[in-house]
Amino acid sequence: MGYDELTRHLIRTAETRRDGILARARDEAVKITEEARKKSETVEPDVRDSTAGEAERARLLRMNRARQEANEAWLRARAGVVDAILARVEELLPLLLGEARYPAVAERLYREILPEFPAGNVILRADGVARVALERSISDARIRFEPLPETEIGGVEASDEDGTFLVRNTLRSRFVKARPALMVELWKRLPGPDE
Repeated sequence: MGYDELTRHLIRTAETRRDGILARARDEAVKITEEARKKSETVEPDVRDSTAGEAERARLLRMNRARQEANEAWLRARAGVVDAILARVEELLPLLLGEARYPAVAERLYREILPEFPAGNVILRADGVARVALERSISDARIRFEPLPETEIGGVEASDEDGTFLVRNTLRSRFVKARPALMVELWKRLPGPDE
């Protein structure tokens, strides 16, 4: 066998091996492709389900955020209505001073604080209508009348002469004390977002 024959034989052997290697590589590639396809078929529903689950969670999160913002806006609106109502009530308090029954209310407010009066001389502050009504019924010499501060509305305020002791029973002070309960009551009576 000469070099030419040996070269052809080596080439044929190399080509045969090459063809065998390529055939095995093709078979292996087909197997890998088939396994990858099978895996993708089994993984695809999981991925699809996972993606759908994540999308649903994101949607629910956005919906919850939107609901929360809507509820906050509704609560602010309700609080605004309650504040507006109570502000209007406070604006109308001075009108009670012109009512025919106000002198009787002023006497009642006075009697409520009478047990709390300090010993000794007392300064009793009252608005003009209450003062007229009270001067007729009070004969206690230790009581001296003064005008009610302009910041107060109706009713009475008592203190000792030094001003160290003060008891207040005015329409405004009672309104301020009643305000939290009034807010709760108004809040209950306002319709909710689903009503």
